[in-house]
Amino acid sequence: MRRLALVATVLHLCASSALAAPPSALLTASPNAGYVAGALEDRVDLLVRNGFEHPVEALAALEPLSRMADNAVATRRLFLQASATIEAQAGRATEAGALAERLLTLSRETGDPLAAAASNLVRALVAENAGQLDVGAALARSALTAYQPGCPPAIRTALHSTADPSGPAPPCDYRSVWRALHVLERRSISLGQAAVSVAHSQAAFELADWAGDAWRKTYSLSLLAYAAMRDGQADNGLRAIAQAKRMAAAIADPVLMARVRSNEARVADARGDRESTLHATEDALTLAQQAGALRLEAQLLGNLSDIYAKRRRPADALRAADAALPTVRAFNDLRAERVLINNAGLAKIGLNRIAEGKQDFARVMAMWQRSGATADQLTSLREFGDALVAAGDARGALELFHRERALAAEVLTLNRNASLKEMQTRYDAEAKQRSIDLLNRDNAVKTAALANRDLLQRIWLAAAAVMALSALLVVMLYRRVRETQRQLEASHAKLRVQSERDPLTNLANRRHFHAVMQASQQAVAGLSGALLLVDIDHFKHINDGHGHAAGDVVLVEVAKRLNEVVRGDDLVVRWGGEEFLIVAAKLTTEQTDQLAARVLASIGATPFLVDGHSLRVTTSVGYARFPLPPYAVPVPWEQAVNLADMALYTAKSHGRNRAVGLVAASAGDAQSLHAIEADFDRSWHEGRVTLRQTPGP
Repeated sequence: MRRLALVATVLHLCASSALAAPPSALLTASPNAGYVAGALEDRVDLLVRNGFEHPVEALAALEPLSRMADNAVATRRLFLQASATIEAQAGRATEAGALAERLLTLSRETGDPLAAAASNLVRALVAENAGQLDVGAALARSALTAYQPGCPPAIRTALHSTADPSGPAPPCDYRSVWRALHVLERRSISLGQAAVSVAHSQAAFELADWAGDAWRKTYSLSLLAYAAMRDGQADNGLRAIAQAKRMAAAIADPVLMARVRSNEARVADARGDRESTLHATEDALTLAQQAGALRLEAQLLGNLSDIYAKRRRPADALRAADAALPTVRAFNDLRAERVLINNAGLAKIGLNRIAEGKQDFARVMAMWQRSGATADQLTSLREFGDALVAAGDARGALELFHRERALAAEVLTLNRNASLKEMQTRYDAEAKQRSIDLLNRDNAVKTAALANRDLLQRIWLAAAAVMALSALLVVMLYRRVRETQRQLEASHAKLRVQSERDPLTNLANRRHFHAVMQASQQAVAGLSGALLLVDIDHFKHINDGHGHAAGDVVLVEVAKRLNEVVRGDDLVVRWGGEEFLIVAAKLTTEQTDQLAARVLASIGATPFLVDGHSLRVTTSVGYARFPLPPYAVPVPWEQAVNLADMALYTAKSHGRNRAVGLVAASAGDAQSLHAIEADFDRSWHEGRVTLRQTPGP
């Protein structure tokens, strides 16, 4: 079962969580809660965090504060960002987006770089709340680039930043940096990158410690306690959570105490202490209920649904999940909703309501896939497979096992490519060390030759012999260096070719595509030309019905047919699994449409011969020609691939065996294009994008 882990996996806005103060107390802050009484930034920060549970009251309390404040650029940015953050965490994407646009306008009018960074951070929170974790992480990373120069060198080092401002840097907005770090942390967890997520948590803790923010420091410490326990450092984890509890008690904030107690439950769960896990979670739920924190209460109910399921109490698990869902949906919290649907589906299977459970599974897998959370997909496949085995549905469990294995293989491929890159770096370092050793030997020979020259006047014959031997040694070493260099260059070239080709289809792989993009001007000026994403329809059925060997035959034949329909200088890439990527430069929009039609016909018109049997195979294609008309905004290749993927998803969702082309987009700048990318389906229905659909044979 999946846990609603506070901050690390569910809370969208770490820095904007609610205190236990009632709405009427939103304009006050207690000094023992880590705030300076009367400081405008602290009062606004308190309102933003209260807005997590009470957005209407927080916005109402923010308005009189803004009227009393001065009209300085920093003050205007402060209130715009606060209002936008409250709207974003309440799930009001339209209102938050409008305020983010006002922050961009403020940046253009005043030249304030932090206003643009704040706009990106707000959009990151909106994207994350909508389940688009990759978009949210990209926007948060962009915001950090602008925020980091103003922070102290030690903090920038912790954030792995090389930024070194040449002129005066703006003050360090540590609260925004802290918030952005936790967006990146949650994205790392969704991808199964544990080490990266811990690094982000550590940086956030050090930042709060530097700023003297007791609230954030306490919460980050409780997260690090769980990270240490997960890493096998049980003693460090127990000490950290005990310290976090003492700090929370000193601050006397019931909601913070509930969060720390919830993370204590995660620590106990990592130790396998089921009783302590249940006790700590129930205590956290009681604290949230006493504070009137309905949203936090819903998240803790989600945690309880996980605990009940592990204790084989599916009815209690389902009741807890169902009780939490209305609150989560009221805030349009798609990330938390996915977890609750996951838990509810498992509980239904445990109650022998298998058909309903499978429907929930299909919904949650579609949501994970749209957000690119591969680690969560693997976990859901594993959990539902185990549940179906326990319910006696062996066939359904076997199907999920095959899906899990295929997805795990894709993740393994990505990890293997990363390992290959590390091996290449290590190989280069060893080659460099060999060259240094040879140069040192050569220098030693030359030193000996110079010493022999001093003996030339006294012992001509001996000196001549020594010089001859030295010359011979130099020649031998020189030849050896040449031969070693030749071998290194040959090994280098062979390794590069092997690492950039797909061994099955002999097509270029992602590594080669990335190298081509980085080496071209398109890495800076944006992609120019046509880009098509091709996906084999129902490829899993081929593997399941005919075996993986037959699937390999289909992949090889598809690669061959794609090479036949493109031009000689076009690039065909095996993008992963059953997906292929075509990059064709210097094509018009009409030629791009024709190429997509040729791809459909080349695959679908002629059946495949597999093990002596005729097999019909079709594909779905998503494509576009960049830059997009009519505004021709430069599009980075990463964003171009994402837009083509959204067109591909549209083709598959409308019946497969068709091509859907993105032929125009009403986006006059990069931010407008990002907004379309953030909600592609809505942009289509609102007429901001024009799609062209071509049916297959």
